[in-house]
Amino acid sequence: MPDSPRTLDDVVLCVCETAAAADGKVSLEEIRDAIGGRAYGPLLFMAGVITMTPVSAVPGVPSLLALTVILIAGQMLVGSDQVWLPRWLLRLKVKAASLEKGAQRVRRPAQALDRLIRPRLLSMTQGAGRKGVAVICILVGLMTPPLELIPFSTAIPAATITVFGLGLTARDGAVVLVALSVGVAAIGLVGWAVLG
Repeated sequence: MPDSPRTLDDVVLCVCETAAAADGKVSLEEIRDAIGGRAYGPLLFMAGVITMTPVSAVPGVPSLLALTVILIAGQMLVGSDQVWLPRWLLRLKVKAASLEKGAQRVRRPAQALDRLIRPRLLSMTQGAGRKGVAVICILVGLMTPPLELIPFSTAIPAATITVFGLGLTARDGAVVLVALSVGVAAIGLVGWAVLG
């Protein structure tokens, strides 16, 4: 399924249903298949949301999710029709109960956002704008692993990726611009902290 103006609540509901039907744990492959293997926006959105759940407290999980973001964004950058992820990554599993709880928590905000977002400033969600989004997502993904050393700091890149995914899903360029601003600021702050 391509990146379509599917509602955010529909995307979250897909994840909730997948987690509810799972037996203890749910794999990244099951999540990808539920959302749609060609839906860049929803896949980025869910990678960001998962990174903001308690699952990300497990050491190494934010870095693995960042790798997922880099792979997705890299394929978006080159214009791939289908999102490819390595088999070992697709086999990774998270607790279904934690995922469902996290997804349920964002359902009401998702429904509220669905009433606010709409297709606009389409140049930001296609063509050169879309490639720009992919580049920023890759940079944000690259800065995530070092942030694992600082408690709760991975929430900043996770939120950025979530908003990018939201903007691409709804084809709302205004939302993408907000995410671009946050992403560039976050990259700048991390760069300043490292160089300082």
